[in-house]
Formats: sequence, C-alpha cells, structure tokens
Amino acid sequence: MSDLSPEKVLQPKPGNKSRPIAEEEFAQLMSVIALPRNPFRIGVAVSGGADSMALCLLLRDWVKTKGGELFAVTVDHGLRPESGIEAQWVHARLVAEGIEHDILTRTFVGDDEEKGSSQVRARKARHDLVAQWCKRREIFFLALGHHLDDQIETFLMRLVRQSRSDGLAGISMQRQDGAMTLIRPLLRFPKERLVGTLRHCGWGWIEEPSNQRADYLRNRIRQQLPSLDRQGIRKSSLERITHSLGRIRRSLQKRADAFIDQRVRLNPVGYAEIDFRESEKIQIEIFQRVLQRTLLTIGGGNYSPKTKKLDRLVQSLMSQNLVKVTLAGCEIIKKDDVIFIVRENRLVPKLLLTPGQECLWDNRFFVQVNDEMNDDSLMLQTLGERGWQNLCVLHPSVKNVGVSRFVRYSLPAVYLGDKIITVPHLEYLNPEWIDKIHMKMRFEPKNMLIQLPFTVA
Repeated sequence: MSDLSPEKVLQPKPGNKSRPIAEEEFAQLMSVIALPRNPFRIGVAVSGGADSMALCLLLRDWVKTKGGELFAVTVDHGLRPESGIEAQWVHARLVAEGIEHDILTRTFVGDDEEKGSSQVRARKARHDLVAQWCKRREIFFLALGHHLDDQIETFLMRLVRQSRSDGLAGISMQRQDGAMTLIRPLLRFPKERLVGTLRHCGWGWIEEPSNQRADYLRNRIRQQLPSLDRQGIRKSSLERITHSLGRIRRSLQKRADAFIDQRVRLNPVGYAEIDFRESEKIQIEIFQRVLQRTLLTIGGGNYSPKTKKLDRLVQSLMSQNLVKVTLAGCEIIKKDDVIFIVRENRLVPKLLLTPGQECLWDNRFFVQVNDEMNDDSLMLQTLGERGWQNLCVLHPSVKNVGVSRFVRYSLPAVYLGDKIITVPHLEYLNPEWIDKIHMKMRFEPKNMLIQLPFTVA
C-alpha cells in the first residue's frame, strides 16, 4: 500500500471547499473544548481513513504547541482479511511521523452470543478495547474524527427515524463516556477540507469499502445528498438547522441542570430522590429531561427509554399521588411529595470476584478487590428479598442503618454460595471474613447525572 499514491497526494484545487485547514482554525475549535491545564494527554482513534488521519495530523501539531502528549490507537476489527495489513500501515505511517501508536486486536470469543449486526458488534468491541487502552495509558480525552458531513448525515438519519429535537441536534463536540471525555474537533469542517489537508501535507489514507455499501442507511443518505442539493436542500441549510437545534438543546440542558441542582438528591447508596413539592410549577419538558437522565444514571442502561413510555410515566407522576412502576431497569415510586428512583432487582448481572480486580459493576458501582483476597468463589450480586430477610435474622441492627427501604433489595452484596459475606452499604461484614476480604466499592455511574454541556461546533 503506497503512502503517496498519485490520486491521494494531488494538490487541492483552488477554491474554498478543499483548502487545507489552517493551524489557527483548528486551534480555535480546540479552544471550545474543556481540556485540563498542562501537562495533559490526548488519545486519538485512527482507522486509517481520511477523517482520522487528518485529525491525527492536526492534533500532532496542536499538541506540540500546548506541551501535551498525543497517543494514537487503531483497532484491528478483523471484519475484512486486509484489516490487519491496514492497521500495520497506519502504525508505520504514524510512527514515522513521531506519533506513538498502538494496535488493538479484536477477539471473537463469544461474539455469536452478542446481539446486533456485525457492524454493531464491531462498534461495541472497538469501544470496549479503546476504553481499556485509555485506562491503561491514563488518557481521559479521546479524539474522534467525525466531521461536518457526518453531522449532516446524522441529522438526516434521525429525521428518517423520527427523532425528537435533541436527536436532531446531532453530535456534540464533547461528551462524557464513563471516565473518558470524547471530543470531536472536526465537526465544523466538511470532508473535502480534511482531504485537502492530507494532500497538502503529503499524507495518504485508506478508503473503507463498507462506506459504499447500500445496505447501510448512512451510506444511502450520503449517496442521495447530491440529489437533495439539486432540489434546493443545501448542505449549508442543513448545517444551520443542526446548529440552531444544538443551541436549543444546550439551553434546555442548562435548565435541566438547574432543576437537578435544586430538586434531585443522588444518594451514594445508588438511588435518587426527586423533590416534587409544588409540582404545578414544574415545567413538564424540563422534568422529562431530568427523569430521562436519572433513569439512565440509576438503571445503568446504555440507551434512554422510548419516548412514548417516558411520556406515560411523566403523565402518571404529574397526575397521581401514589405511583409504583418500572422503566429502564428502575423502580419509580412516588410517595407524598417525593419520587424515589431505585435500581430494579431484576436482570442485574452477577460478577465473580478475582484478586486485584477493578471494574464497573452494572454500569453503576466501581469495584476494587485487594490482590491478597484468597478466595475465588465470591460472587457480587444484588442482596435480594431473601438475602435481606436472612440478613435481618443474622444481624438485626441492619434495620437501623439509614438506607431507604425501597432500595434494600437492589443493594450490592457479596455471596459465597448462599452465604452473605458482606453488604458494604448496610455496614455488614461476616465476622469470619474480617481478615479475608478487602475491597472498595463506590457509586460511580457510567451515566453521570450532570453531564458536559452539549457543545455546538
């Protein structure tokens, strides 16, 4: 694979559309993103396509001026025979430019049990591999190569799928994803300018064959864009629409943040209480946004509940005095002027604990096990109704611990078979295990209740 094939290093034609991105332009966009003070590390995901290669080039020069460190990563997804060769080409190209680069290889163990298309499974595997890489490298900011054309395609895809205004606002320049912050500095630039930047600097790239497949909605929309343009639906008009919707989304997000600050209490045990006094003064749209966020935080889910279901829940909470329903892995209980949102004690994963283990259990609790734990049969799971009853017999004082009764059954507990070893949030530890188990556990949900502001390019 030639890095400098003729079709990829031609100088850009004169004009505005394909001119290279200037350092000053890129620096201006990077200034919008909330990065820490020096020293800092930025990771960049590089597939080898024009988008990510241009991003890597621009970040390399920008990071040098700021005194930071840049690390690049490529995932060999294994979906095509040539993917390994492409990953090695990217590695050689970036190392030659002085950029530290790692290749991560996706394994297919257990993939048959995963849901979704091969593309969806590959995306999830890539996300998990890169997240682990960031953790090892102590990288908290990961740059992705989404650009203006992606933004417009995303808007049209969501329009086809009848998304609401938040979805139609498109992609934010920064978004929290667990411990990582995903940043997308190229959202203001069309792909033509990324290609122009690579050609100007003599950098090559790889064309991804799947970008031409008509069985993907994004590709079909991309292929129809010239036809839309001929009908008067310009990219510039679509850009203005997404920009305006993004500003509206950010404004509504600020109002939801204020509501959370004034009325929502997040308990470190892993549940939330919403103050519902003077409910007649609550704006339904803002309350719906807060409820949606809280369900994601407490339920640990990856996706928001369906709009119709959320609408019905809001209607019930606004009109009824007593409510007890389930949605998005949560129990929602309204009693008097308080709404309790707790994790539903159902379909919660069990986790076999191992010495030295660190993980995020149920997307909610950070768990750290001491290296010296001498038993590999301990299971982390919810306490459950039966577990609560047994614990009350063994250790009656747990009834006096200040934990809401609504949350008891879904509390994290460590079992050895049917035997309860510890329930940290109820201050219980089996006396026989005082010197045998050492672990830390804290509520640290993947989906934070207060999020980074939606950032418009």
